[in-house]
Amino acid sequence: MKQTIIAALLAVTCAFSTSASAETINLDGSFGTNLSGKTYDTVFKSNLEGKYELNSLTFSFAFLDNGGTFKTSDPKQTSYHAGNYKWSNSLGAYLRTVDVGHTITKTSKQETAQLSFGDLVLGSGATEYNEKSENGGTKSQRVVDGKDCFLFWCDYYKSDVKTKTTIVTQDYTGGFSITGTINDRDLINQLFNNGDLSLSLKVVGDLLLTGSSLVLDYTKVEDPVEEPGEVPEPSSVLLAGAGLAAIGFLRRRRNAAQA
Repeated sequence: MKQTIIAALLAVTCAFSTSASAETINLDGSFGTNLSGKTYDTVFKSNLEGKYELNSLTFSFAFLDNGGTFKTSDPKQTSYHAGNYKWSNSLGAYLRTVDVGHTITKTSKQETAQLSFGDLVLGSGATEYNEKSENGGTKSQRVVDGKDCFLFWCDYYKSDVKTKTTIVTQDYTGGFSITGTINDRDLINQLFNNGDLSLSLKVVGDLLLTGSSLVLDYTKVEDPVEEPGEVPEPSSVLLAGAGLAAIGFLRRRRNAAQA
Protein backbone atom coordinates (compact mmCIF):
# COMPACT_ATOMS: atom_id res chain seq x y z
CA MET A 1 0.00 0.00 0.00
CA LYS A 2 2.80 2.41 0.86
CA GLN A 3 4.62 1.69 -2.38
CA THR A 4 1.46 2.55 -4.32
CA ILE A 5 1.11 5.88 -2.54
CA ILE A 6 4.78 6.74 -3.16
CA ALA A 7 4.43 5.98 -6.88
CA ALA A 8 1.36 8.21 -7.10
CA LEU A 9 3.16 11.05 -5.37
CA LEU A 10 6.13 10.81 -7.72
CA ALA A 11 3.79 10.85 -10.70
CA VAL A 12 2.20 14.07 -9.48
CA THR A 13 5.53 15.83 -9.20
CA CYS A 14 6.58 14.80 -12.77
CA ALA A 15 3.36 15.70 -14.64
CA PHE A 16 3.14 18.66 -17.06
CA SER A 17 0.18 20.39 -18.72
CA THR A 18 -0.78 19.96 -22.40
CA SER A 19 -4.10 20.45 -24.16
CA ALA A 20 -5.52 20.16 -27.67
CA SER A 21 -8.85 21.07 -29.21
CA ALA A 22 -10.46 20.16 -32.51
CA GLU A 23 -11.93 23.03 -34.49
CA THR A 24 -13.29 23.66 -37.98
CA ILE A 25 -12.58 26.67 -40.15
CA ASN A 26 -13.85 27.78 -43.53
CA LEU A 27 -11.25 28.53 -46.17
CA ASP A 28 -11.58 31.82 -48.02
CA GLY A 29 -11.62 31.77 -51.82
CA SER A 30 -13.92 31.46 -54.83
CA PHE A 31 -14.07 30.26 -58.43
CA GLY A 32 -16.68 32.88 -59.30
CA THR A 33 -20.37 32.44 -60.10
CA ASN A 34 -20.86 32.26 -63.87
CA LEU A 35 -18.71 29.47 -65.25
CA SER A 36 -18.29 28.70 -68.92
CA GLY A 37 -16.10 26.29 -70.85
CA LYS A 38 -12.63 26.62 -69.32
CA THR A 39 -10.42 25.70 -66.35
CA TYR A 40 -10.57 27.94 -63.29
CA ASP A 41 -7.63 28.06 -60.88
CA THR A 42 -7.84 29.62 -57.44
CA VAL A 43 -6.12 29.54 -54.05
CA PHE A 44 -8.10 29.06 -50.85
CA LYS A 45 -6.40 30.60 -47.83
CA SER A 46 -6.62 29.54 -44.20
CA ASN A 47 -5.83 31.49 -41.05
CA LEU A 48 -4.11 28.68 -39.18
CA GLU A 49 -1.48 29.83 -36.72
CA GLY A 50 0.83 27.97 -34.38
CA LYS A 51 1.25 24.22 -34.28
CA TYR A 52 -1.60 22.03 -35.52
CA GLU A 53 -2.41 18.64 -36.98
CA LEU A 54 -4.70 18.37 -40.03
CA ASN A 55 -7.40 15.75 -39.54
CA SER A 56 -9.76 16.00 -42.52
CA LEU A 57 -10.79 18.21 -45.41
CA THR A 58 -14.44 18.33 -46.51
CA PHE A 59 -15.38 20.02 -49.81
CA SER A 60 -18.73 20.75 -51.41
CA PHE A 61 -19.47 22.62 -54.64
CA ALA A 62 -23.03 22.92 -56.00
CA PHE A 63 -23.77 23.70 -59.66
CA LEU A 64 -26.84 24.51 -61.75
CA ASP A 65 -27.37 24.41 -65.48
CA ASN A 66 -27.18 27.92 -66.89
CA GLY A 67 -29.01 27.07 -70.09
CA GLY A 68 -27.32 26.71 -73.43
CA THR A 69 -27.68 26.71 -77.17
CA PHE A 70 -29.69 24.06 -78.97
CA LYS A 71 -28.99 22.43 -82.30
CA THR A 72 -32.27 22.14 -84.22
CA SER A 73 -32.73 19.49 -86.88
CA ASP A 74 -34.76 19.86 -90.06
CA PRO A 75 -38.32 18.47 -89.95
CA LYS A 76 -38.30 14.70 -90.45
CA GLN A 77 -41.32 12.80 -91.63
CA THR A 78 -42.11 10.12 -89.07
CA SER A 79 -45.61 9.03 -90.12
CA TYR A 80 -47.82 9.05 -93.21
CA HIS A 81 -51.39 7.88 -93.75
CA ALA A 82 -53.48 8.52 -96.88
CA GLY A 83 -57.20 7.79 -97.20
CA ASN A 84 -59.08 6.68 -100.30
CA TYR A 85 -60.13 9.09 -103.00
CA LYS A 86 -63.83 9.99 -102.95
CA TRP A 87 -65.76 11.97 -105.48
CA SER A 88 -66.74 15.47 -104.37
CA ASN A 89 -69.61 17.07 -106.23
CA SER A 90 -68.76 20.49 -104.87
CA LEU A 91 -65.20 20.25 -106.14
CA GLY A 92 -65.88 18.25 -109.25
CA ALA A 93 -62.85 16.16 -108.39
CA TYR A 94 -61.68 13.22 -106.34
CA LEU A 95 -60.58 14.16 -102.83
CA ARG A 96 -58.75 12.31 -100.09
CA THR A 97 -57.32 13.11 -96.63
CA VAL A 98 -53.63 12.67 -95.81
CA ASP A 99 -52.19 12.74 -92.28
CA VAL A 100 -48.47 13.44 -92.02
CA GLY A 101 -46.33 13.47 -88.89
CA HIS A 102 -43.16 15.56 -88.71
CA THR A 103 -40.61 15.63 -85.87
CA ILE A 104 -38.14 18.40 -85.09
CA THR A 105 -35.35 17.55 -82.63
CA LYS A 106 -33.63 20.14 -80.45
CA THR A 107 -30.44 18.91 -78.77
CA SER A 108 -28.09 20.53 -76.25
CA LYS A 109 -24.72 19.41 -74.90
CA GLN A 110 -24.04 18.03 -71.45
CA GLU A 111 -22.43 20.33 -68.87
CA THR A 112 -19.70 18.87 -66.66
CA ALA A 113 -17.36 20.01 -63.90
CA GLN A 114 -14.22 18.37 -62.51
CA LEU A 115 -12.42 19.41 -59.31
CA SER A 116 -8.70 18.68 -59.20
CA PHE A 117 -5.51 19.30 -57.26
CA GLY A 118 -2.71 19.00 -59.80
CA ASP A 119 -3.12 15.60 -61.45
CA LEU A 120 -5.29 14.32 -58.59
CA VAL A 121 -9.03 14.35 -59.40
CA LEU A 122 -11.02 15.02 -56.22
CA GLY A 123 -14.48 14.67 -57.79
CA SER A 124 -16.64 15.34 -60.83
CA GLY A 125 -20.29 15.72 -61.81
CA ALA A 126 -22.58 16.43 -64.74
CA THR A 127 -26.09 17.59 -65.61
CA GLU A 128 -28.69 14.88 -66.18
CA TYR A 129 -30.28 13.93 -69.50
CA ASN A 130 -33.93 14.91 -69.93
CA GLU A 131 -36.22 14.45 -72.91
CA LYS A 132 -39.66 15.90 -73.53
CA SER A 133 -42.06 16.11 -76.45
CA GLU A 134 -44.51 18.90 -77.19
CA ASN A 135 -46.99 19.73 -79.89
CA GLY A 136 -45.50 22.04 -82.47
CA GLY A 137 -48.79 22.76 -84.20
CA THR A 138 -50.81 21.41 -87.12
CA LYS A 139 -50.85 22.81 -90.65
CA SER A 140 -53.63 22.06 -93.14
CA GLN A 141 -53.48 22.63 -96.88
CA ARG A 142 -55.18 21.35 -100.07
CA VAL A 143 -52.86 20.24 -102.80
CA VAL A 144 -53.36 19.04 -106.34
CA ASP A 145 -51.96 15.59 -106.82
CA GLY A 146 -51.79 15.87 -110.63
CA LYS A 147 -52.77 12.26 -110.95
CA ASP A 148 -54.44 11.02 -114.15
CA CYS A 149 -55.14 14.32 -115.87
CA PHE A 150 -58.56 14.37 -117.48
CA LEU A 151 -58.44 16.02 -120.85
CA PHE A 152 -56.76 19.36 -120.17
CA TRP A 153 -57.42 19.35 -116.44
CA CYS A 154 -54.71 18.12 -114.10
CA ASP A 155 -56.51 18.86 -110.87
CA TYR A 156 -58.79 15.89 -111.10
CA TYR A 157 -57.30 14.39 -107.90
CA LYS A 158 -56.73 16.46 -104.77
CA SER A 159 -55.61 15.89 -101.19
CA ASP A 160 -56.36 17.63 -97.93
CA VAL A 161 -53.03 17.29 -96.11
CA LYS A 162 -52.80 17.74 -92.35
CA THR A 163 -49.23 17.98 -91.09
CA LYS A 164 -48.73 17.62 -87.33
CA THR A 165 -45.34 18.67 -85.97
CA THR A 166 -43.85 17.27 -82.77
CA ILE A 167 -40.89 19.01 -81.12
CA VAL A 168 -38.58 16.69 -79.17
CA THR A 169 -36.19 18.46 -76.79
CA GLN A 170 -33.16 16.48 -75.70
CA ASP A 171 -31.56 18.53 -72.97
CA TYR A 172 -29.07 18.17 -70.12
CA THR A 173 -30.47 20.16 -67.22
CA GLY A 174 -30.71 20.38 -63.47
CA GLY A 175 -28.17 20.70 -60.73
CA PHE A 176 -25.45 18.52 -59.27
CA SER A 177 -22.80 18.66 -56.55
CA ILE A 178 -19.19 17.64 -56.14
CA THR A 179 -18.66 16.60 -52.52
CA GLY A 180 -16.22 14.53 -50.55
CA THR A 181 -14.06 14.20 -47.45
CA ILE A 182 -10.34 13.48 -47.33
CA ASN A 183 -9.18 11.78 -44.14
CA ASP A 184 -5.67 10.82 -45.24
CA ARG A 185 -3.42 13.17 -43.25
CA ASP A 186 -0.46 12.68 -45.57
CA LEU A 187 -2.60 13.64 -48.55
CA ILE A 188 -4.03 16.68 -46.77
CA ASN A 189 -0.52 17.85 -45.90
CA GLN A 190 0.38 17.58 -49.59
CA LEU A 191 -2.65 19.66 -50.53
CA PHE A 192 -1.62 22.49 -48.26
CA ASN A 193 1.36 24.75 -48.77
CA ASN A 194 1.91 27.32 -46.02
CA GLY A 195 -1.80 27.24 -45.22
CA ASP A 196 -2.89 27.73 -48.86
CA LEU A 197 -4.88 25.20 -50.87
CA SER A 198 -4.67 25.43 -54.68
CA LEU A 199 -7.56 23.86 -56.61
CA SER A 200 -8.60 23.71 -60.26
CA LEU A 201 -12.14 23.46 -61.66
CA LYS A 202 -12.57 22.34 -65.26
CA VAL A 203 -15.96 23.29 -66.71
CA VAL A 204 -17.55 22.12 -69.96
CA GLY A 205 -20.68 24.06 -70.91
CA ASP A 206 -22.40 26.87 -69.02
CA LEU A 207 -22.89 26.46 -65.28
CA LEU A 208 -23.81 28.52 -62.25
CA LEU A 209 -21.86 27.90 -59.05
CA THR A 210 -24.68 28.18 -56.51
CA GLY A 211 -22.79 27.21 -53.37
CA SER A 212 -19.32 26.26 -52.18
CA SER A 213 -17.76 25.14 -48.93
CA LEU A 214 -14.31 24.01 -47.86
CA VAL A 215 -14.05 22.95 -44.22
CA LEU A 216 -10.77 21.99 -42.62
CA ASP A 217 -10.81 20.01 -39.39
CA TYR A 218 -7.59 20.31 -37.41
CA THR A 219 -6.26 19.82 -33.91
CA LYS A 220 -4.30 22.62 -32.35
CA VAL A 221 -1.35 21.42 -30.31
CA GLU A 222 -0.28 23.48 -27.31
CA ASP A 223 3.26 23.35 -25.94
CA PRO A 224 3.68 22.28 -22.30
CA VAL A 225 3.49 25.22 -19.92
CA GLU A 226 6.51 25.40 -17.63
CA GLU A 227 6.93 28.02 -14.95
CA PRO A 228 10.46 27.62 -13.54
CA GLY A 229 11.41 29.50 -10.42
CA GLU A 230 8.01 29.37 -8.83
CA VAL A 231 7.97 28.95 -5.10
CA PRO A 232 6.04 25.76 -4.36
CA GLU A 233 2.92 26.13 -2.34
CA PRO A 234 2.93 24.66 1.21
CA SER A 235 0.70 21.80 0.10
CA SER A 236 3.18 20.85 -2.65
CA VAL A 237 6.06 20.96 -0.17
CA LEU A 238 4.14 18.74 2.24
CA LEU A 239 3.38 16.22 -0.54
CA ALA A 240 7.00 16.10 -1.64
CA GLY A 241 8.18 15.80 1.95
CA ALA A 242 5.75 13.00 2.62
CA GLY A 243 7.08 11.18 -0.41
CA LEU A 244 10.71 11.51 0.69
CA ALA A 245 9.85 10.43 4.25
CA ALA A 246 8.08 7.36 2.95
CA ILE A 247 11.08 6.46 0.78
CA GLY A 248 13.42 6.80 3.79
CA PHE A 249 11.15 4.67 5.97
CA LEU A 250 11.10 1.89 3.42
CA ARG A 251 14.90 1.89 3.07
CA ARG A 252 15.42 1.68 6.88
CA ARG A 253 12.88 -1.14 7.12
CA ARG A 254 14.60 -3.05 4.31
CA ASN A 255 18.09 -2.62 5.93
CA ALA A 256 16.78 -3.83 9.30
CA ALA A 257 15.25 -6.90 7.68
CA GLN A 258 18.54 -7.76 5.92
CA ALA A 259 20.52 -7.37 9.21
